[in-house]
Amino acid sequence: MDVPASLLDFSLVQGTSLDRRHRFPRLDRVSMPVRVASLMLVSWLPLLVLSLLEGGPTAHAFLRNVATHVEFLVSLPLLVAADGYIDMRLAAAVRHFVISEMIDAQHLPRYEAIARDAMRGRRSGVIEAGLMVLSFAASFVHLPYLPNRPAWLHAEPGGPLTLAGWWYLAVSMPIIRFLLLRWLWRAILWAIFLFKVSRLPLSFVPTHPDSAGGLGFLGTSQASFSVIVLALSATLTAQRLAHASTANFTGYALHLFAFALICLAVVFSPLMFFFRQLLLAKRRGDHSYSGVAAWHSRRFERRWFHHELPQGLDPLGAPEFSSQTDLNTSFNVARGMRWFPVDIRAALAVVVAAMAPMVPLLLADRRFIEVMLALGKSIL
Repeated sequence: MDVPASLLDFSLVQGTSLDRRHRFPRLDRVSMPVRVASLMLVSWLPLLVLSLLEGGPTAHAFLRNVATHVEFLVSLPLLVAADGYIDMRLAAAVRHFVISEMIDAQHLPRYEAIARDAMRGRRSGVIEAGLMVLSFAASFVHLPYLPNRPAWLHAEPGGPLTLAGWWYLAVSMPIIRFLLLRWLWRAILWAIFLFKVSRLPLSFVPTHPDSAGGLGFLGTSQASFSVIVLALSATLTAQRLAHASTANFTGYALHLFAFALICLAVVFSPLMFFFRQLLLAKRRGDHSYSGVAAWHSRRFERRWFHHELPQGLDPLGAPEFSSQTDLNTSFNVARGMRWFPVDIRAALAVVVAAMAPMVPLLLADRRFIEVMLALGKSIL
């Protein structure tokens, strides 16, 4: 089935109503490296300059604050780079519903309307303006109660904010907070889209090779959110590193593993909307293919084991054996169909992204390096 023109430009990233009115620059038209460099120059570089101008303990504390550097030099670029990476995969998933003929032609107009609703929510200037206001307000509403505030925000404990501290609260933090809130809103829109699509009568194929009735592509598209998971994991680990020793690697690993489990539940939970239809399709497949397999196997045995074979009939070239093998394969695929369209590779993508900050921690540990060197020598 051909993809309608209205679905060819599906996007949860490109443009908002504010962009169309030219109140804000069209950042989506700027190349990703330029956007990343610009945001880093605005959010991190002024903190460095103002801290160095302040000098003394403030500059020393800023340079040693790993959490701040990771937040703006690692997590922020990942959040920006995720725009094109995730959007491309979500758009491909939207088109795949039509290409795979999972959506019947008579329900295609309704499907297009669901996609338009998702893009209309993405284009809402009111929502984006609200996210901006919330991002800025959060820095000052909770100013007296900011947990684990960096030491370089104040020239002295309990004293007034430094210039770098004001920039951090008024510019740097609102930028990264806005990026996170915007991705949260996009994830909500995508979850709503999947919920509405799951209400349509979808055509699942129990013998599809992905063992998910043909819906396995959704698990792959959801796994693209692992970029966001990596950005969050890097920030959380750096913040914990700033207030705890790196000696307890077990504690870091347990915390990251717990975070990975939470991310697995959050990232793949929207696919539960398809549980009922997948379960019904699996049951229909079990009954249908079981009946066909019984009919075919019964006649196969009668022909080859319970009757005298005709003269000159060679079993090695008989087509019945090939058809029996093909039917057994189809039956096993239908019987193994999953009711949840997530395979091990999609789940591993999220887990690895959540656990990735353990790699630099281990590489920075002298004991780990010594063990790896000793292991390398023993192998060689």
